[in-house]
Amino acid sequence: MKKLVLITGAAALALSACNSRADEEAAAGAEAAAATIAGDWVVNLDTASAENAVESYLLVDGQYTCESCNPPFSYAADGEVHEVDRPGLDAVMMEVVDDNSVRTMGMFEGEETGNSVWTVSEDGSSMSIAWNNLRGEEAISGTTNYNRVGDAPDGAHAISGGWELAGWGDIDDAGLSFSISIDGDQYSSRGNGEGWTATVGGDAVVIPDNDAGDSVRVEATDNGYRETYISSDGEVVGVTELSLDADGNLVGVNTDPRDDSVVRWTASRAS
Repeated sequence: MKKLVLITGAAALALSACNSRADEEAAAGAEAAAATIAGDWVVNLDTASAENAVESYLLVDGQYTCESCNPPFSYAADGEVHEVDRPGLDAVMMEVVDDNSVRTMGMFEGEETGNSVWTVSEDGSSMSIAWNNLRGEEAISGTTNYNRVGDAPDGAHAISGGWELAGWGDIDDAGLSFSISIDGDQYSSRGNGEGWTATVGGDAVVIPDNDAGDSVRVEATDNGYRETYISSDGEVVGVTELSLDADGNLVGVNTDPRDDSVVRWTASRAS
């Protein structure tokens, strides 16, 4: 992170010395990006890949701990609902189904926000999480797959250990479709009945109906746009860089600066 800060600072100093022609070219580039990046898009799930995306869990003696969460938190995995203080969640439940699987549920302000079933393979080398996201206009179902990179401690449930994100199974269309519209300096993003509008280069805006209270700010880049997501306590929790490739596909790079994990994907225009 320190290297990134230094490089960014040096770039800012260099840019401050640029002449007005460079500024005009940058503005023209932003206008061109606005003309092409706007539209309706569908993520090409088969192009999605992840880097440095490792999760660590521990389920032992009836107690579950998300060790990789920021900050880590624990609760009893007894099938009962327990209060927690997490962004976008105030109650959770985990039930042990058998030696290789568990069932979970999350709630916010008395409403269920989603649920999932975690299943570890018989040889313990992989895990799939079949999930349902109940927020938005439509409920969305999908599957996330992991490969084991850290052993479970002796006596712990099979979901314990380190897990690296390997990819995704089927995800409902509503979870892959979104739209971007740009009108002057007003940038809007919409998906599954929810969305937000921010001023390009302006202050962050609170995302409506976001359970975690996150906000987002938008900046123009040389070849597209950058969306920076900020938690209610001011921490950057995600950055999405958007641009177009030579074939006119949207290219997305999602980065979480808290753990340097990266997810890359492309999207095609909706037909």
